[in-house]
Amino acid sequence: MGRGDVERLIQTSEPVPTITPEVIKSKICSLRMPLLTPEQLRGFSTYKYAAIDTSPLSKYVMHPFWNWGVQFFPSWFPPNLMTFLGYILLLVDYVLLAYYDWSFTASNTPQSLIPRWVWFVIAFNHFWSHQLDGMDGKQARRTKSGSPLGELMDHGIDSNCMWMLPVTIMSVMGSGSDGISLRYAPILLMAMTFNFWIAHWEKYNTGVLYLPWFFDIAQLTVVAVFLLTGIYTPNGLKILLADNIAPLSTMLFVAIPFGTIAAFFLSAYNVKCSIDKGTCTENARHWGSMLKPWVSYIVMNALLLVYPYYCMDAFLANPRVWTLAFGFTFSSVVCRLMINQMSSTECEYLEQPVRPLLVAVVMCVVLPDIAEPIMQFYSLAAMLLFYHYAYNVVNDLCEHLKIYAFCITSKRR
Repeated sequence: MGRGDVERLIQTSEPVPTITPEVIKSKICSLRMPLLTPEQLRGFSTYKYAAIDTSPLSKYVMHPFWNWGVQFFPSWFPPNLMTFLGYILLLVDYVLLAYYDWSFTASNTPQSLIPRWVWFVIAFNHFWSHQLDGMDGKQARRTKSGSPLGELMDHGIDSNCMWMLPVTIMSVMGSGSDGISLRYAPILLMAMTFNFWIAHWEKYNTGVLYLPWFFDIAQLTVVAVFLLTGIYTPNGLKILLADNIAPLSTMLFVAIPFGTIAAFFLSAYNVKCSIDKGTCTENARHWGSMLKPWVSYIVMNALLLVYPYYCMDAFLANPRVWTLAFGFTFSSVVCRLMINQMSSTECEYLEQPVRPLLVAVVMCVVLPDIAEPIMQFYSLAAMLLFYHYAYNVVNDLCEHLKIYAFCITSKRR
């Protein structure tokens, strides 16, 4: 090839595209896929938030603190950004522990493999994530920028944070003889997230979110646990509690079942009272629609129990992958329940996120030799599908309500 041939080839070749903000925006916009139905969008237009919080700690301590703290945020600071920043803090916690304790074994020895500074960072992040979660609603009312999108983002992010907390506690406990055996970890994780799910099933039927008394107490308690873990190390904390109160594992095995049973009966009682008073939602007027959310929830948990107990070796070899699969599937199912509740529509018997999970678990059972890579692929897919779903739902609501997710402005979208 001569010089002239090379010059002609260069002249006829396509120019390399320039990476500009407009190009990046167009690539992101190509991910858009409207997901909310016209019926759901109409429901969001008439939605009004209703909640009952009778906790003395919330009333006399947390709300006054949040009212004081929110004043330090400028009036242009979007409340949804506060919510999102709180989520980022908890993601940092999860990533730190995934790096230092991927298999939940770092705390099994007297000298923990997790540096002490990690626990102080986790305590700091968890504390301020809790405060931002309380202040975002105050900021929305202060700036008159409240919307159904704000509530959905708040509670949707909460659903994703809810499973990260018990996973973090598992790193404190370890999986040794004085910790939580990985064989029981799936059941404990499901029990600890059940309270969040049933609170939104309750709201699906009553139209009111009854905020549990234990929520703020639990949040402040775990901050104290993380601080003490940083001071004494995980093993030192377990010895301290065992010598002065009770083994930490015993306290968890007593408190979690008690809280789960209490939450179930309290929610059932509130739904019954709402039906008797005639203040329930349309979904609660028929047994079929009232109990529909239970189908997806029970099937999801049953499938996620099949993998660790039928493919125990694969699960024990890589337990954190299972926590990712559980967490993002749980969040996807709960977010759809929230959308149905807020838009006054019925949920499906088998929600979309449960279907690929069914395929993945069946493949694990049929092909146990490659169960671990199958679950790895599913957990990655569940995470990407959750974020894709969240991105599109947020954009659907922004377009419908003519607002911006992370901007306070009088200019309509």
